[in-house]
Amino acid sequence: MKALIFDLFYTLINPRRSALMKENEYDILSLSMEEFEGRNIAGYGTFAASLMDPYEEIAEMLRDYNFDSALLRRAADARMNRIRRSLSDSEAGIDKKNISLLQEFRRNGIKTCLISNADGMDIRYWDESPLSRCFDTVIFSCHAGFLKPDPRIYRLALERLGLEAEDCLYCGDGGHGELNGARLAGMKTVLSTEYISDLWPKKIPHLTEDADYVIHDLTEIRKLVSC
Repeated sequence: MKALIFDLFYTLINPRRSALMKENEYDILSLSMEEFEGRNIAGYGTFAASLMDPYEEIAEMLRDYNFDSALLRRAADARMNRIRRSLSDSEAGIDKKNISLLQEFRRNGIKTCLISNADGMDIRYWDESPLSRCFDTVIFSCHAGFLKPDPRIYRLALERLGLEAEDCLYCGDGGHGELNGARLAGMKTVLSTEYISDLWPKKIPHLTEDADYVIHDLTEIRKLVSC
């Protein structure tokens, strides 16, 4: 393999760790996580395909609830801070082993790429993250204008890497049909269950259908690269 392409959320980071959830947007709004994220999912095709202002985004997402603007701003700030902390290398945030793994691959001449479906709130503090310095190229859907599994986002990654699909291994948690999209683009696919095994264990059997390999800790990808 000449390049590894990674998903971000629930592959490299877990923004729902208990230490990150002590102050969250759901409690501020007195909404369940399921209710809030249901509204988010309903509009995500729009939110994550353009770089919307975070405060305008949350107001649009929850326009039917008649929340006042101050409360919505508090909720948006809490969400962005939670994601900010998940992207840091603090105790509550990113696993340092994942940063070390990416750095190791680059030292060994293997290119690294990030493809993430992400909106304005998701990437607000990306540049502060040590992860931002671990990739040869980064593609966020809100910059590209299209989301996984749109074939254009995989083609864009290959163009930037200057490689063919068969030279690349795609690794993700399987959300948004990303593994099927990568497979249709001609890449070998890896399902990482490290974080989703606690969050969505019932989804894993279905997600494995689009995976050439399944790993339970991200560092296990080393043995696939050396095959």
